[in-house]
Amino acid sequence: MFHSVTHGTITFEKTVELIMKYMDDVSSARYSFIIGTDSTGNNGGQDIDYITAILVHRIGFGGIYFWHKRPGIGHSLYDRVFRESAMSLEFASAFLDELKKRNAHNFSFEIHVDVGNNGKTKEIIAQVVGMIKSSGYKVVTKPDSYVASKVADRYT
Repeated sequence: MFHSVTHGTITFEKTVELIMKYMDDVSSARYSFIIGTDSTGNNGGQDIDYITAILVHRIGFGGIYFWHKRPGIGHSLYDRVFRESAMSLEFASAFLDELKKRNAHNFSFEIHVDVGNNGKTKEIIAQVVGMIKSSGYKVVTKPDSYVASKVADRYT
């Protein structure tokens, strides 16, 4: 299930419908489709919550977002970061497949990851960025990865 401040708890299919409607409302606009995942919980591996946020930005005119919460495990910070990235890739694939089936166009796409050149994650930034780039997606890191570090983080 997905969640929206405006629409409450909704299915994957309804989320895609709402995104398509949002894009169809101003079909001449350009859109940026962004996915990011964040996690919170016990680093001992139990009670980890992963939140994946999907943001559709109508360039110059605001946007809408949805989020999905999934429980999981994470034995270390690095394990959690790689799981976050894998979940973002999984959602990216599912959403892009649906958007293509519905002939969506005029949008860019990127994945935001909660890693940066400062802090504990600087040691794995190259691996995380490489993993996402090798899957064919544009990747954005801290401090510019606001969908992972601000939107998804808001619900962890």
